[in-house]
Amino acid sequence: MADGLLRHEEDRGVHRLVMKHGPNALDRPLMNALRSEIRRLADGGAPALTIASAHPSLFCPGWNLKLLADASREDVGGFLTEFNALVLELFSYPGPTAAEIGGHAVAGGCQLAIACDLRVMISGRPRIGLSELNLGVPVPGHSLRMLRSRLSSPAVDDLVFRGEGCNAERARELGLVHRVAQPGEMKSAAASEITRLAGRPRTAFIQTKRMLLAAVWAAMREPQPAEDKAFLDCWFEPETRNRITGISSRLRS
Repeated sequence: MADGLLRHEEDRGVHRLVMKHGPNALDRPLMNALRSEIRRLADGGAPALTIASAHPSLFCPGWNLKLLADASREDVGGFLTEFNALVLELFSYPGPTAAEIGGHAVAGGCQLAIACDLRVMISGRPRIGLSELNLGVPVPGHSLRMLRSRLSSPAVDDLVFRGEGCNAERARELGLVHRVAQPGEMKSAAASEITRLAGRPRTAFIQTKRMLLAAVWAAMREPQPAEDKAFLDCWFEPETRNRITGISSRLRS
């Protein structure tokens, strides 16, 4: 499936997409694979869907900075557009969704997790958070709209402005995740939560989700050229470029 980037599992009507693209840093092939499978499932009746990772310590670390370090403004702008489309594809999936966060979920990886209706995170060392301001760019405006619809104002402020990330227990306090799982129980805990949600009357669930979130989905579909320009202006500031180059160099070494 998807050139080996994803593994698709199904158990009692619940579908599980497992990212297995090395550390799962987001590049175009992985984003395209996720979008393709999410669309295929949505067109096939939108069964319950869980997003997970095969990596032992990473759910998703966000954008692949090694690939983007030397990218042109046009290429980064195109990547931003494709990332926004992936977040919206998952966020607007009609059926119930869950994120099985068995490792670090950082920046774009955190946004993918919060796009899911349920988030279950493993206890221990993994952290979840938004590191964009530390890098020198804003969180994409499309994702900020999603965050405001999912989380309380104090949680959004903590997540966006502090940029420190947090463990599963603190994430549970902030409402970033719904359940904390112990090591060895991650898959079963996520399966239990999504199965419970999938047991709700199907049509009522889909219509309730639509009524609750349709206005946010519509806002996220609207082009926002001023926000995109602001993101790109920040990305190409000299200090930000130096940070990206430094991170990219460390990742390559």
